[in-house]
This record gives sequence, C-alpha cells and structure tokens, in this order.
Amino acid sequence: MTPARAPRAPFALLVTGLIAGGMALLLGLNTMSAANELHRHDIAGKDAAIAAQVQQLQIDVAASAAPDNLARAAEALGMVPADDPAFLVINADGSVRVMGSPGPATAPPVPLPPKPKPKPKPSTTKTAANTATKPTKTTSTVPSKTTTSTPTPPPVVPLPGGTR
Repeated sequence: MTPARAPRAPFALLVTGLIAGGMALLLGLNTMSAANELHRHDIAGKDAAIAAQVQQLQIDVAASAAPDNLARAAEALGMVPADDPAFLVINADGSVRVMGSPGPATAPPVPLPPKPKPKPKPSTTKTAANTATKPTKTTSTVPSKTTTSTPTPPPVVPLPGGTR
C-alpha cells in the first residue's frame, strides 16, 4: 500500500489566511499611525500657539514692571514717591542697622479748580425791560471759551496679577 498524502487544500487555505491577516494587520497599523501623526500635528500647532501666548504675556509683564509704568500706576492709585527712603541692612550676626533717615511721603497740593465768574444782575430800569423782550447782540471782551490747565489723570495701567 502506498502511504496516504495529506490533503493540500487546508494547508493552502492556512497560508492564504495568514497572508491576508498579515496584510489586514499592516493596513490597520498604517491607518492608526497616520491618525496619530495627524493628532501629533494638531497638538504641535496648539503648543506653538500657547508658546507664543506665553511669550506675549511675559513681554506684557516685563513692560508693566518697567519703572515708568509702575510710577504711572502708583500715581493713578494716589501714591506719592517718598522723599528720603531709608534702607535696612541685616548684618551677619543678625542685627539690623538703618541707613539713611526715613521721612514721611508728602503729597503735592491738589490744584484748586478756577473760581466761576459771577453773573451780572439784570437791571430793573425800563430799558432793561425793553432789551429783555428784544434780543440784542452784545459784545464781550471775555472770550467765550476759557482754557484751564487742569492736569488730566494718567491712563490706568493694569498690573500683573489682577487687582489687589
């Protein structure tokens, strides 16, 4: 008797199934890799936008911490500079020494608004009654608009960290 051979069809189906499964697995991995790359690209774009925003905020903080801006903000809050500042020096042994002579800050005097000019009283004569019924053009030596040099308050500069 001749030995029986194993059927070839199941082996061929097994090899074909393995090849098709491997190709499907490669297609799935490639698709997930492309989706992850798109997601990474979106995150990198958001990261760049946030980095630009952080840099702009750092520039704004540095600008608001400039001495000129701090002085304007302090003046807007009603603060005045101290005339003679004093400094505390802490020695190595822990003792404290005052350098300078401290003095209280004095605010400059507030400018008074100009006094309003008194209005002329109407006369009770007969000519005044006639002029009251007929409007006449009068000339005045005082200009109608007077300009006063009242200082305008400086613009309010927001400080970093919000209101305190």
